[in-house]
Amino acid sequence: MKNLIIRLNTSNSPHQSLEGVKINKIVSSISPSNFIKLLRYADNKVNPRIATVNKITKSIHETLKSSPELFWLKSKGILLATESCKILDRNRVQVTLDNVDFEGIMDGGHNTFAIATYLIEELFDEKMKTWDDCKEYWRANYAAIESEFLTQKDRFEFSIPIEIIMPNDEDGALEEYYDHIAEICSARNNNVQLRETAKGNQVGFYDYLKKRLDDFDIIWKTGDKGKIKSEDVISLATIPLIFLKNQGLLPDDIKALNKISVYSQKGKCIDFFNEVMNHDLISDENNGKHILKDEYVKSALSLTEDILRFFDRMFISFPDLYHEASPGKFGRISIVNHNKETKVPFYTTEETSKYQYPFGFFYPLITGLTALMEVDKSKKIVRWKYNPTELDMLDLDLTQYVNIIKLVNFDPQKIGKSDSFYKEAENTFEKLVALF
Repeated sequence: MKNLIIRLNTSNSPHQSLEGVKINKIVSSISPSNFIKLLRYADNKVNPRIATVNKITKSIHETLKSSPELFWLKSKGILLATESCKILDRNRVQVTLDNVDFEGIMDGGHNTFAIATYLIEELFDEKMKTWDDCKEYWRANYAAIESEFLTQKDRFEFSIPIEIIMPNDEDGALEEYYDHIAEICSARNNNVQLRETAKGNQVGFYDYLKKRLDDFDIIWKTGDKGKIKSEDVISLATIPLIFLKNQGLLPDDIKALNKISVYSQKGKCIDFFNEVMNHDLISDENNGKHILKDEYVKSALSLTEDILRFFDRMFISFPDLYHEASPGKFGRISIVNHNKETKVPFYTTEETSKYQYPFGFFYPLITGLTALMEVDKSKKIVRWKYNPTELDMLDLDLTQYVNIIKLVNFDPQKIGKSDSFYKEAENTFEKLVALF
């Protein structure tokens, strides 16, 4: 167990909830030397965002360099969550930092990152660009950091605000801490307009989907590395959920989602996905995390990988499908760049598209995949009638679809936002099913 003792600059007396919540907090500040000890063990995995070098961190560096005495007044500092906090003498506290899902730096990640990188730069003239690099450097060089700081500590005269959240000593306090910590963390991060995806990720809404898409380089956590935006994935993952809703297999009090939103309103898709996952008939909440239990929803989300792969196939194939359906040249459409080969958006193949063009041209066809889905009520699952990744793309007859494209003057926004294209996309796949 990582028991860390840090000394606070002021009182270590806990503040208790006047409303009877079994969670206490301590408000104080710490010195740079105690910050060095804290960062040895504290991580920010409990935080829905990952700190990176940006204007905020650069501004903090400037304050620490030019007016360190003002940092305590200008910064909100660090919010630390711990399952156990023992009050010791001489303003000291002993905290645990073992459970990375519920303990650590739950807010103030940029402050922590900025202070840590400032100390590294000043002490060793090394620059860190990411949180992971910083933590790895801290782990590998902790003794040197502590030793070098002691020889130069007079250069670092600033106080770091800190707030510590922990369960009190009452029965059931730890369980109440587990129940509320994710909500508290999300609320504290709202000052930077934390995205709904980050909040959903924090409480486990995407955990099942993440396991199914482990091979995809998706950015699930704000500030993390990756190639694919989670919003793009989640919006496409709602397609089989829309199918379940239309089949009456989602709770009645969950509002329906229009397929057009998959293209034009990703925020609505995320709200819909989160609403499904938050429903007590769909998932159980355990220690602040939602665990998916509904077999229909599990099977629906399992189709997402095939949808992403089909999306990439469609991006490559659509120009050829257009040529099959029309005597016109796809490359002559004004918004199409025919001189630039383009990688597929979900990186499922090394093959590239011969053209660069808006996804709006074929988004209705992606949502039309619901026509290839069917329900097996004996197993309580949704599955493919025919897996779209195995289709011969030239079996898709887009003659009528392309004719409508011409009527809207090849405007991808009108294609992606017009109901007629979504109806025709469904018809296209229904005709294909009839051939099976």
